[in-house]
Amino acid sequence: MVPNNKTWKEMYDKENYQYERSSALEDFWPSELRSIFVALSNEMNKKFGLNLTHPTYTKTTRWKFKFTKSGVPLVKNVIICDDCFYIDDIPVTSDSDMQKAVEYVDSLHNEDFVSAFNEKMVRRNKKQAERAARRIKREKDEKEWFESTIDPSKLNIFKWAPKVPRQYFIRLYKSDVRMIIDSELLDEVGLMLYVRCFQAKEECELSKAGKLKCHNCGVIITSPPNGLIVCNCGYSYIFREYMRSFNKNRMPYGAANPFFFKFIDDWPKKRTDAEKMALIDWVIHQCHLNMLSGVKRGFAGLNLIQGNLKQVTALINDLAYGDITVV
Repeated sequence: MVPNNKTWKEMYDKENYQYERSSALEDFWPSELRSIFVALSNEMNKKFGLNLTHPTYTKTTRWKFKFTKSGVPLVKNVIICDDCFYIDDIPVTSDSDMQKAVEYVDSLHNEDFVSAFNEKMVRRNKKQAERAARRIKREKDEKEWFESTIDPSKLNIFKWAPKVPRQYFIRLYKSDVRMIIDSELLDEVGLMLYVRCFQAKEECELSKAGKLKCHNCGVIITSPPNGLIVCNCGYSYIFREYMRSFNKNRMPYGAANPFFFKFIDDWPKKRTDAEKMALIDWVIHQCHLNMLSGVKRGFAGLNLIQGNLKQVTALINDLAYGDITVV
């Protein structure tokens, strides 16, 4: 716990900013107050569609939050104190205080706010559409110019290591249950996972340096200022489209899920079928933990396994809970 002579303002001043919202509040507050803060945040989201923003700094309050809806603020002052928090002028220390805060926010979430919110969304969507139209035209003109200087049939031909078919995992786990492990399939699944994770790691690191590995000949090439990468083998890439293809193909990204990269380190060290199977089962377990965290857009299983969200979720559950009878 935080020493009693340390206040929130002293601990998290602007000069010594090492702020992690959830862990800082959890360490600073008693568990009861922290639970109320979390419960209120969840209620705001469920009832009004509001989300807690990252903190902003003022000399008076130090770090404070806002509750916003799609970036439009409804509560502008969520202020952290040593023994409570404020929703505008309402101090919250108990469940009854939390109910008062919810009723107060409900009063703010009136027809005037909804009307103002809708108007702002219309203006925002209009500006976004205008920006998108300008971007599309600019990229179209740019691509046409690029194509006039290179062979268009060899532009943006990307080859990504494939995901593992769901049926491979089902067959592998069934053979493991029968204690007659399919060694050939085991190696194929492990190698597919390894190659996909390795390619993602390698190309992610290259992209951060403005480089790309030619997907035709494997040469490392650097992106010039105009973004067109031309390899000596005749293939060309627009760096922007390369990054879009990386994301569209859901290549494993280690910063979001470090276990991808740990698998790269561990797989070559495994010698026996038992060791290899245990490591693949560990990968499935990590995907299951990731799934249970509630992520959807960044669900790790979709980075490694063929199928849509529903199909991959069902497979991960089947494998995690030992039900591999469903094909």
